[in-house]
Amino acid sequence: MRYLKNNVDGTIYEWSEILAENPKCIEVTEEEAYPERFLKPEMTEAVDKVRKRTKKALDLATEEVPEPPPYTDPELAIEASRGLP
Repeated sequence: MRYLKNNVDGTIYEWSEILAENPKCIEVTEEEAYPERFLKPEMTEAVDKVRKRTKKALDLATEEVPEPPPYTDPELAIEASRGLP
């Protein structure tokens, strides 16, 4: 199968006659268009080893959830604190 790659943004398209005439598109091989399809097993094993080593489990459980402070009207607080040192 043939593929075209847009030089400006890197978008990959299946080959079509109209797109092939566009000066911004160049023809690429399937391996250049989709390198993830051609990974060797040794490469994926090496990546898996690194991911296992660096992966840390996060404990997001919360034992105690603090209660929010009660709402105090700011105007009432100003009025109540008037005259205090």
